[in-house]
Parts: sequence; C-alpha cells; structure tokens
Amino acid sequence: MREILKKLANILVIPVLVYLIFSIVRPEVFLNINTLKSIFLQSCVTLVFTWGVSFIQIVGILDFSVAAERILGSVIGVLLSRFMGILGLIIGCICTSLAIGLLKALLNKFIRMKSIVITIAYTMILGSLGALVQGQSSMILISEACKLGQEPFIWIITIFVGVFAYILHNSYRYTSLARALGSNEKLTSESGVSIAKTEGIMISICSFFVGISGILATSYGAGTAAMAGLESMSLVFPAVIGYQIGKLLERRVNIVLGCIIGIFTMNTLATGLISLSIPSQLKDTVTGAFLLILLISSSYLDRRKVQLLRRQASENRFNEKSYT
Repeated sequence: MREILKKLANILVIPVLVYLIFSIVRPEVFLNINTLKSIFLQSCVTLVFTWGVSFIQIVGILDFSVAAERILGSVIGVLLSRFMGILGLIIGCICTSLAIGLLKALLNKFIRMKSIVITIAYTMILGSLGALVQGQSSMILISEACKLGQEPFIWIITIFVGVFAYILHNSYRYTSLARALGSNEKLTSESGVSIAKTEGIMISICSFFVGISGILATSYGAGTAAMAGLESMSLVFPAVIGYQIGKLLERRVNIVLGCIIGIFTMNTLATGLISLSIPSQLKDTVTGAFLLILLISSSYLDRRKVQLLRRQASENRFNEKSYT
C-alpha cells in the first residue's frame, strides 16, 4: 500500500504543484470548483488529440498536418450536419480524417513522413483545402450537434476513447513493433519488420483519434473555422508537449495515463497564465521554459538513478569478494 501511495505521489506531483502555485497566486480563480471543472472539460478535446499523436510519436514521426486534417474534417462535418444532424458531423469528421490518414499512409511508402518538409507540405495542402471547402460559409454548428461536446457526452466519449487507446498501447502487436522501430529502426527492420506497413498503421490509428477529437472540438466550440497556410501548426504543439510530459512519466505509469497528466498540467498552466493577464508571446516563453525544466529535471533524476544502481552493484561485488 505504501508503495502504491508513493508511486501515486510521484505521478501527481507535477499537476498538483502547478495547480497549488496558481491557487496561491490567484486563489479567487483556482480555489473555485468551476475552474477545475473547466480545465478538465478543455482537456478532453486536447487529450483525445494527444492520444492520437502518441501513436505516431512512438514510431518517431512528428506530423504537423494532423491539426489541419482535423480542421478539414470538422469543416466537412459541419456542412454535413446541416443535412444529417449529429450523424453528419460524426461521418464528416471521422471519415475525412481516416481517408486523409490512409492516403498519407499510402504515400509514406514512397515519401517518408519523418521528413519535416513533407509534413509542412501536407499542412499547407490540407489548410488550403479547408479554406476552399468552407468558402464564404459560416461554420457554426447546429444546436442539436453541439450535444457531443457537452456533459455528460464529452466525458463518456473521452473515457471510451481512453480505454481504447490503453488497449491499443498495451495489447496491439503493431504498437509494440512501432515502439521497437522508434527505439532502433535499423535493428528492427533487419529482423523482418516492415517499416512502411507499421508506420502506415500508426498513421491511420492517429487519424481515427484525430477525427474523434474533431467531433469534440467542433461540438465544444459550437463550430469551426478553416486555417490556411501553417496557422494550424500551433494546435499540434500542446499535444506534443502533453505527450512529452507523459513520456517522462512512462516509467511510473502507462503512456495513456501519462498523457492525461501532461494535458491537465499544460491546460492548468495556460489557464493560470491567462488569469495573470500575461501576453501571449510571454505565455509561449513560459510554457517552453516549463517543458525545458521538466526535461532537465527528468534527465538529472534518471542519471542519479543510474549512478545509484551502479554504486549498489559495485558494493555488492565488493561484498561478494570479501565474503569469499
């Protein structure tokens, strides 16, 4: 029991510490239950998106176009919802994202997605398509279709998606192969694993989660708007940062749960900075510095742990020699 509590404390120390700091600085905001509830609600949309991004991150792909992919799906979903209601939104978001994901997976056989230039090109193409499809139309969602972004539906969808992500990360064969590729691509490919096929499956899974996050984002915000050029790339970074925080905690907790902690921490930080009326440019600086501190701290602690293990091993060998 003591070990479980110790492990839980190690996992929750980052989000609790961040929330505690802002509770001291702005108690009128952060000591309000509605603020905590609002942070959790905002986290649902980003969290589903982050779970999707995690599947391509483990294989070593950083795809900036996933946000533009989500927006294009949302635009088509809003247009279809005017004729088909909620079903139109669901079909538009998921089918569009899946179609784009499958196309990217197919192209990945010839053009590797690990090239930043390729992901930027995809972002520009998808952003332009979103603007063309939207045209002069107002992308406001009908009230009936907004239900999926409200309580209790948003909680139910997020929980089910989280369970599905957990199963895929722990029980799906290709996820294990993706981790192996991300760790050592050359050795894994020499053992007979198809790089293109494994990466393609991860890209397709990511697109499925991106489609669901598009449903939640559009319903929660009661609409969407196309973002041409590279504007949509800014939506990818919170997910990547949330994943990186989850990655830091992966030795103590599953990556799916780690992403929850990471996204909640980042949304708490963002809410706190907004409550302090900090300019957006400085907000990005603080966020980047926060992630840098976490990475340095994690690296230092890991190094200390390795040193302790080596020291213990050395002492054990010395004791064995003394005994003999």
